[in-house]
Amino acid sequence: MNLESFYTITTRTEPNENTLNVTIEIDSLHEVFKGHFPGHPVVPGVALLQISKELCETYTETPLVMKEASRVKFVNLVNPLQNNQLNFTLTFEAKEGLLKVKNSTTFVDQTPVMQCMLMFEKI
Repeated sequence: MNLESFYTITTRTEPNENTLNVTIEIDSLHEVFKGHFPGHPVVPGVALLQISKELCETYTETPLVMKEASRVKFVNLVNPLQNNQLNFTLTFEAKEGLLKVKNSTTFVDQTPVMQCMLMFEKI
């Protein structure tokens, strides 16, 4: 899945060598919302996971393939007409040749959106 033009990175910081904080802005008029759902747009959960993957790829500067997603919790729906900015906090750990990532996604007011553990392998 390519989410080109679906979101824009507005801020990016690396508070330490194992953490990436990114704020994105979702295009509330993007074509995906014509089908998900007409008149009542909701960011698809799979799109949030894909954004997480793409942010990890920018951090590692290498293509990744997701090997595992565990403890995935979608805590709040994202209606891009009401809340189109999200904060992603990604914490990285190299483990047995894989990249383990703890993801915490929130609205800008820190209301939780999604939490998960992701495991990636470099391509």
